[in-house]
Amino acid sequence: MDFTHDDILLPLAITVIIDDKVKSPEMQSLITQAKGLFDLFELEQMDEAAIRAWFKSHSKELETKLHSARRNTLVLRALSRFQVNRDVEAIYDAMVSISVSDNEFVVSESELIKSAGAIWGFPRPPIKVDR
Repeated sequence: MDFTHDDILLPLAITVIIDDKVKSPEMQSLITQAKGLFDLFELEQMDEAAIRAWFKSHSKELETKLHSARRNTLVLRALSRFQVNRDVEAIYDAMVSISVSDNEFVVSESELIKSAGAIWGFPRPPIKVDR
């Protein structure tokens, strides 16, 4: 299956935006993860400025949808695009990396990661995060 830059960036952006705080470590992680995923999915590379521009141009719409009744539809659409184990694992790992990059536990991010795991059939990891 061929993926687009939007397919890759959407779940990553949702992971950054869902906690209502866009922090520098999360943005830097999004950029790093996106570049790695572009290579994996054999997409033309985007530089940091282009990734930041994509995020800026989509963030308001994503914020609005994440605070509406369309939240679950948005998340499901972003995640269900990926079906093959290699693809799922790569996107999931990227989302987890972004989620933990700011060293904060946020319920909405945790719920997103749990939802992604459930959608993709991952068992709950045997770890407990202490706050």
